[in-house]
Amino acid sequence: MQELLIIGGPNFIGRNLLEQLKNHPQYSVTLFNRGKTNATLFPELKRIVGDRNTNDIQKIGQQNWDYIIDLSCYYPASLDAVLSNINKTKLKRYIFISTCSVYDNSHKSEQPTPENGSLLSCSETQKTTPLPDAYGEKKVACETLLAQSGVDYISLRPGLVYGAYDYTDRLYYWLYQVQHHQELLLPNCGSSLFSITYIDDLIQSIVEALSISKHNTIYNVMSQECASIKKIVDTACFLLDKNPNRINATADFLNAQQIAEWTTMPLWINGDYFTFSNQKLKTDFKFQLKGWTESIAKTIEYYQSLGWPTPNYGMSEKKRIELINLIVAP
Repeated sequence: MQELLIIGGPNFIGRNLLEQLKNHPQYSVTLFNRGKTNATLFPELKRIVGDRNTNDIQKIGQQNWDYIIDLSCYYPASLDAVLSNINKTKLKRYIFISTCSVYDNSHKSEQPTPENGSLLSCSETQKTTPLPDAYGEKKVACETLLAQSGVDYISLRPGLVYGAYDYTDRLYYWLYQVQHHQELLLPNCGSSLFSITYIDDLIQSIVEALSISKHNTIYNVMSQECASIKKIVDTACFLLDKNPNRINATADFLNAQQIAEWTTMPLWINGDYFTFSNQKLKTDFKFQLKGWTESIAKTIEYYQSLGWPTPNYGMSEKKRIELINLIVAP
């Protein structure tokens, strides 16, 4: 069996990945993480408990690894520490989970951005500033370090990831709105475009990347190149048999009310620049991306099984009603 080290905890991506790999006949899986998140899950797997941002990382150097999947690297110094503590001559491949936030969208064209699109640059100061500051810039620095390391690597750049075990509730916010409210507040009619990644597709790309014949390359992992809030709402309405009244909030109105893009108003970006091409992925990988409606249906099933909990992301219900009243008031 091949020795596979997974760096990062079984929270969202990690949990879905381990459900795929725990019984894989080819790999002997070892986890390296702090043991703080879902620590009782997957008791059958080997574990090394430690914090990657401390000298604990030296523990991984006590064994040779055939493959490493790095789910939790946000600082180049952290990646450098991993690379400094492994036997590079024995390592067959390093799978690095990056992000589409590496792209410099000031150079955006009308087409979804391919992997060779313009990237952000990371200053020496940004390399060490606390997150979420310079998140994309730090990932760029990590990718550069990995490319210079001499190890065989595949870097995967997902968009917004959604599906089972997602603790961020960014996409779920809109499913919840459709399920529970007769009036939906949509930014710019929900038409702004962005790329999006279904968790099952990301997991399939990670697993296949372990053995794909390509070397030292990067892939955008996008289930949908051009999704939108409207597309999510339309699909949820169809699947849940709902027909809420849709109230448009213009960008000028939301900005005047100091509603922050993507955070206070989940998934809203004032423009169509956050789209990324998946053509290279579809050409080189064998697995088939899940259909859009199927992925949303499975995501709805997951939240139904939880009893539709209140989202922990986005504006409060009080604020949402306040904005609606400001728009519809005579």
